[in-house]
Amino acid sequence: MRWLDRDKPNTLGALGWRIINDQITYLTASSADAGWTGVGNTGRICESLQTGVVPSFQGGGESNAAMMRQIRMLSAKDKGFAWLFADLSRMQKLCLFAAVLAEGRKTTQGKPLSNARIAASLPVFSAELRIGPAHKSMSEKTFANNVAEGRKRFIKRLEKELISLVRNKQTTKAIA
Repeated sequence: MRWLDRDKPNTLGALGWRIINDQITYLTASSADAGWTGVGNTGRICESLQTGVVPSFQGGGESNAAMMRQIRMLSAKDKGFAWLFADLSRMQKLCLFAAVLAEGRKTTQGKPLSNARIAASLPVFSAELRIGPAHKSMSEKTFANNVAEGRKRFIKRLEKELISLVRNKQTTKAIA
């Protein structure tokens, strides 16, 4: 996916790219954690959430610490970036996140994933992101339009919030 200025430091494009990648990492991290694969561990996690008792997972290395971080994250609603995506429709958010998540992935021939391939694999990306199922398949053009509109709305919201932050700091300095 082409994301303007994502490698330029201190630009809106770079900040937006970092935020969206952090949000995607948050959405996919708990299921990608090594300690979450066993059914027994899932049961222990549910019991610990109900009783408040911290279980021992008997894992090696950092897996216990990683699992405990994930348990603590379950009590938080989001990483703190979800409100920046509130202006996007569910499909725009799903398409935008899928396009960013597909960045760097390759086909079996070693080529980057095309919009048509991502659109066809939208249910897989939806499951990986835990956003919910894509109820209908879409064309490459519809997918590209959803990505473009989602990105535009996200960048506008980010810009609006940054302007608001700057104005609030200026007002605070003027009062002080």
